Amino acid sequence: MKTLSSAVLTAALVITGFGASQVFAQAGHAGNHRGHAPAAVATEPTASGLSEGTIRRVNADAGTVTIAHGPLANLDMPPMTMTFRISGEASLDGLANGDKVQFAADKDGDEFVVTAIEKAAD
Repeated sequence: MKTLSSAVLTAALVITGFGASQVFAQAGHAGNHRGHAPAAVATEPTASGLSEGTIRRVNADAGTVTIAHGPLANLDMPPMTMTFRISGEASLDGLANGDKVQFAADKDGDEFVVTAIEKAAD
């Protein structure tokens, strides 16, 4: 079955003109999030350019926050639940599990980081 899948993938790459590195990079990224349920949140950035999400876990000791989020256009990322490191001026103060938030995310080397985060207006 793997041979058939490889043949189909190769044919799709040739027909569509996609480079193998693009396809495998996307597949690798998606593979890192197996078991995560898609986020049930807004799919468009807010008027302020921030993305929306729901906090699933705050880990102040590690400086991380797990957020169920919609698509992150600047990172070409689909909706998912993932953990981000807090960076820059962003702070976890006053945030708790279940809070609806607006946030900005970026990539710092191999790590995804939240650079700004605030509770969403009710």
